[in-house]
Amino acid sequence: MRQKTEESRIAYNQIAFQYDTSREGRYTEFHIKELSDTIDLSEGNVVLDVGCGNGSLLGELSKKAKIDANGIDISENMIHAAKMRYPEIKFDVKSCCPLGWENESIDIITVCCAFHHFDAPQRFANECRRVLKTNGTVYIADPNFGIAIRFFANLFVFPLCKSGDVKVYSKNELEKIFYNAGFKDVHVYKKEKGLFLSAKK
Repeated sequence: MRQKTEESRIAYNQIAFQYDTSREGRYTEFHIKELSDTIDLSEGNVVLDVGCGNGSLLGELSKKAKIDANGIDISENMIHAAKMRYPEIKFDVKSCCPLGWENESIDIITVCCAFHHFDAPQRFANECRRVLKTNGTVYIADPNFGIAIRFFANLFVFPLCKSGDVKVYSKNELEKIFYNAGFKDVHVYKKEKGLFLSAKK
């Protein structure tokens, strides 16, 4: 396991059972709400939440429609917390690359406040395109930092910190990753403290 991935696993194992009241958990609430309000679901959709944490986003999406909900995370404690909270949803300890699903088997992929932890973002985007069905969509919510803060964090803070952060992205950088993966319809917008992407296969 790569260094930053292992750092993420350790960091989130430590806060898993107090995540909702942690700084990270409170920060993520806004992003979860925006995604759950934005994503259109149909009954029977196969949904995969990558970096699912304690399952809160899948819990919200499951209120909107009867979906086949699946969550993966590298933190064993987060997955344990998710299973206790949502026993009806399928959760597993897995990495984001490679995705352990067949070609064209998923309708919707979500990533909420985890993409900036991925050490192989282009490979992940390629995997999303592989496993998504035709017209399937990936939705991402990540931090929205200004230019100066983003530059300082990426160059000076993240290389030294032990929380597993790899890189926060600009709107253009995020778009480019998914266009390079072959997605035909990519939209990115900023809203308050969030940067949100939808990319349709």
